[in-house]
Amino acid sequence: MKTKINVNRYLFHVSHPIHREGILKFGLLAFEKEYSIIPTGVYAHNILGEPSFDWYPFVYPFEADYELGEIYGENVVRAYDYWRIDTQMIDNNWYTDYAAQNDFAIFLGYNPKDNYVYTDKDVSLRAITLFRFQNHEFWDFSGENGAYHFRSVGEFRPYKR
Repeated sequence: MKTKINVNRYLFHVSHPIHREGILKFGLLAFEKEYSIIPTGVYAHNILGEPSFDWYPFVYPFEADYELGEIYGENVVRAYDYWRIDTQMIDNNWYTDYAAQNDFAIFLGYNPKDNYVYTDKDVSLRAITLFRFQNHEFWDFSGENGAYHFRSVGEFRPYKR
């Protein structure tokens, strides 16, 4: 059953860093999975806020990448790439991902409703921005009239090489 829904302006697709170069070249592609009951599509999180252990693949303790887990330890959420999709830049329909909704409710302990969504079309490169967890940056400076100013940039932000 396909249920078309309205989504937030920004969605996030989680990907292992090994796929970064391909995504930077082609965008997010809706691959068909042979012999799968899961619909062909690009899957995303319709959640405001930073990634957490409520997101796929972290919600499944057995799906996280063990190699990245060894590098990042308990901070494996920091290991992945997060592709922000600007839904206003594309003309894609979005649908509730019932497979994720039903499966993840068991682990989450609540009904995630429309937190997990998919589109059956590719997402073009122009509509995505790579986000990563990076080192927190902050600096201070004096203003023209002697006032002291403080600025900071959070850890989860667009990634610059």
